[in-house]
Amino acid sequence: MSSINKLMLLRQLRKNQWLKTSELEELQAKKLRKIIKYAYENTELYHRKFRNAGIKPEDIKTINDLKRIPITTKSEIKANFPEGIISKKVDISKSIVSSTGGSTGLPLNVVYNEKADDFSKAVNLRSFMENGLKFSSKWVEITNPAHIIKKKWFQHFRILNPNYISTNLNVEKQISTLEKSNPDIISGFSSSILLVAKKIKEYGIEINPKSVFGTADMLDEKDRKYINSAFGVEIIDLFGCVELNRTAWECSEHSGYHMDIDSVVFEFVKDNEHVASGERGEIVYTGLYNYAMPFIRYAIDDIGIPTDENCPCGRGLPLMEVVEGRRDDFIVLEDGRIISPRVFSDLMKNFQGIEQYKIVQETRNKIIIYIIKSNYFSQKTVYELMNKMKKIIGEQVSVEIELAEHIPRETSGKLRKITSKVKVDFRGI
Repeated sequence: MSSINKLMLLRQLRKNQWLKTSELEELQAKKLRKIIKYAYENTELYHRKFRNAGIKPEDIKTINDLKRIPITTKSEIKANFPEGIISKKVDISKSIVSSTGGSTGLPLNVVYNEKADDFSKAVNLRSFMENGLKFSSKWVEITNPAHIIKKKWFQHFRILNPNYISTNLNVEKQISTLEKSNPDIISGFSSSILLVAKKIKEYGIEINPKSVFGTADMLDEKDRKYINSAFGVEIIDLFGCVELNRTAWECSEHSGYHMDIDSVVFEFVKDNEHVASGERGEIVYTGLYNYAMPFIRYAIDDIGIPTDENCPCGRGLPLMEVVEGRRDDFIVLEDGRIISPRVFSDLMKNFQGIEQYKIVQETRNKIIIYIIKSNYFSQKTVYELMNKMKKIIGEQVSVEIELAEHIPRETSGKLRKITSKVKVDFRGI
């Protein structure tokens, strides 16, 4: 695809967002019917799933019909790669292959043809350009070295050209690079940006970008406010996954996450039914543009809350109220209670004595909290933390607190603050 066509694609996507929601839903439904038919005819996995469910592509006309299709899991995709999931019309040797970070323990490859890759990048750029990125902006991205990609020809002319800072560098070196770059735009893992924010405030360094974008890690209010105060701008949170790239994003109103329904179908599911506005549901995706490797009713293990509220910005892209976390961010107790990770992030934000933390549920009856001390740490910190944890989870759960000098990241580069090794079925949440 020529560069002119790519720019036209980005231009069209930026126009799409101002359509009425009803118009976007019509566009979405048209794309849905097309990719459902294609996946049935050209991939072994989906042909088999449809046949076993007793349905044909013509039975799927709207989003409400999607629940007739069985949900696809990451383990199914992995087990059927490449022959069962890659379109029989695609030559994988001539395609673009990305890999997920494997934070769930199940890394997998994702295949795009050139057309799908162009569309994916345009959707991603839309979320940036609607929040301050210009074609000539000085842009720095703090990311896992594995995510650093070869520059396109136009980037050598400093057009949409991020300079990358590796998360493997210590924070001081990251800050030094930022000072030299004096960027208009900073983007990257939210946890990495938070660590930089803490150090620049500690050292009294001024870095004043026009926009800051965070992704990959769940932001709580305390972290968000800290980043905002350090850089003097309000961070824009982005949402997505490697399998489908950008799927939702905040605008400057911060009224929720605009869902990119012209590129993906969002379902929020409980017991295979769509939840109502304001209710918690498992996020299930159907991608609308990657014909090389379709994702139909793909469960990514993230939990979110849809809303019928409209954003004051006037965009027709509907809103998701909040991302509650991954399936294995939720704590599952012996008595059947399932506790949202936001309960614990709200708890931890009140402890000045804790610089950084990670909560790990080992079993239904055992939780370990790893903490890095701040200058305000004392034994009172431990005492108060234990008491407040017990009020949330009860006396029957053992809580251990371990002091640490370093909290390791996932292989993807993410820093997940809360994780559980106890499996929970959110189909019946």
